[in-house]
Amino acid sequence: MKTLVLGLGNEIYGDDGIGIQVIRYLREETTKMPTGDFQNVDLEECSLSGLALLDVIVGYDRLILIDTIKREAPQTGRIHVLRESDIRAVPGPSPHYVSVPQAVEIGRRLGLHMPSRIRVVAVEAKNIHSLGEKLSQEMEKNMPAIAEKVKEVLRKAED
Repeated sequence: MKTLVLGLGNEIYGDDGIGIQVIRYLREETTKMPTGDFQNVDLEECSLSGLALLDVIVGYDRLILIDTIKREAPQTGRIHVLRESDIRAVPGPSPHYVSVPQAVEIGRRLGLHMPSRIRVVAVEAKNIHSLGEKLSQEMEKNMPAIAEKVKEVLRKAED
């Protein structure tokens, strides 16, 4: 089974870059101490969205996304693991925007080899719209727990 762990986000918006930073953290961790968690697993950073994601996720059997999530009264660093069915295909602010579930569905309808198992490691953040290339101290402190949650999701092959 070929798996893609895809860290989404925009680094210039502080905590919105958590997905990208977790991928870098996991890469560093695997160079220090390779583990079986990462066999047949690609770790990729991505700031793309919409249909552009198809080029990245086509050909994989399993997809684990890491991204921020909007919540009322967010607690920076709180982690939620979501299934594909938990993610709403919310129409975007314009016809040019396509959500992740919509992109996956379009890929399937086109007959592309799309992941059959999708999980999202969604991380709450208070501020994802202020310019700044660093994660907040709160988010940075939660990095090991977020990375561990990603590895836990990887180990649950049939989850």
